[in-house]
Amino acid sequence: MSLDRYMRRRCFALGAALAFATTTALANASAPQPSVPETSVKLAVADSTETVAQVPDSTTPRSYPSSEAGVRWAAAQGPEELRRYIWRTRMIYNYYFWNFVTQE
Repeated sequence: MSLDRYMRRRCFALGAALAFATTTALANASAPQPSVPETSVKLAVADSTETVAQVPDSTTPRSYPSSEAGVRWAAAQGPEELRRYIWRTRMIYNYYFWNFVTQE
């Protein structure tokens, strides 16, 4: 039994499956589709007249890149949270613990 014999069987099976899928799709496309009566469709339009409160921007400028927001937040939570964050994201950011820990 050669490898070619097994490959030929798989090609025939693939061809048969594609032919079946094509004939099924064409048969369904030619069948008339039932139309939906316009009375059965109801639309709801969301309209809000309430005003949204504007959030003031921060007055202190950031002195670090925006990509470090998560690690800075974790450092503010404490050394254990910082260690966990650095461990979870070690393959993404490659942060070093001692660059972000605050000395007390």
